Amino acid sequence: MIVMQVFCGLGNQMFQYACGRALALRTGRHLYLDLSNASVNNFRRYELDKMNINATPIHSLRELNEIKARLGIQSIPVFKERHYNFDPNVIDFCDNVFLSNGYWQSEKYFLDFASVIRKELTPKLHNLSADSFNIAQEMKNHTSIAIHVRRGDYLKSLLHGILPMDYYQQAIRYFTIRFPSIRFYVFSDDVNWCNHDFIALFPNTHVVKPALEEGSWRDLWLMSQCQHNIIANSTYSWWGAWLNDNPQKIIIAPEPMFAGLQSPDLIPTLWIRIPVRFDLERGQ
Repeated sequence: MIVMQVFCGLGNQMFQYACGRALALRTGRHLYLDLSNASVNNFRRYELDKMNINATPIHSLRELNEIKARLGIQSIPVFKERHYNFDPNVIDFCDNVFLSNGYWQSEKYFLDFASVIRKELTPKLHNLSADSFNIAQEMKNHTSIAIHVRRGDYLKSLLHGILPMDYYQQAIRYFTIRFPSIRFYVFSDDVNWCNHDFIALFPNTHVVKPALEEGSWRDLWLMSQCQHNIIANSTYSWWGAWLNDNPQKIIIAPEPMFAGLQSPDLIPTLWIRIPVRFDLERGQ
């Protein structure tokens, strides 16, 4: 059995699932998701159940022990993430393992099963509203670029940092030079700020109102429906871009990804990187 501990927000949950699911496929075993430490608050709730995942949730150590006994497994080794770099030891596992305390933030953990991961990390369509489908269709009918602006908890985080406005100016300029007619769709956890400050600089943008009743997975899916993406320093919009199935997509990402974290294997090779300098003294 492959057990993956799941915690934090949706973007991290998706990395954890993708790494565990690819390992399960690689070893011919079933994936179990340890949800005992998954947050249940309104901002970081477990949302993988809204997607087409292939895994069994486990909610307690007792439940895990019952499954182990039923499968005739005496013990299962625990492997913890040691750094934020890609660890090749993970893809070499060939037996039962419990992946714990890790984010596993690299497509290298699951690139050999990319088509499966893309299919399983898409939402169950019956959970989407008619309004969401209408927005997605509008995006498909135009040269659409998704822009993610992450603020919220980042305003007080020295590890992540707030991206400078210059990053978005350079990214938007990159697209406006190349395409004669484009539409920018802004996704953010701070819609009021975007409507006031972001649109003031970029008037040809449309801020997408979050559908709180559907969950954060809805905006992530909508980001993937655009033709191109400008991501924030966030695994949330990373997945919106990675799940974009446009074969000619252009993805722009910041370099470095985070102000105080080294994550050299996070950004795929083909994505365009714009160098940034984080202003940790004040929010942008």
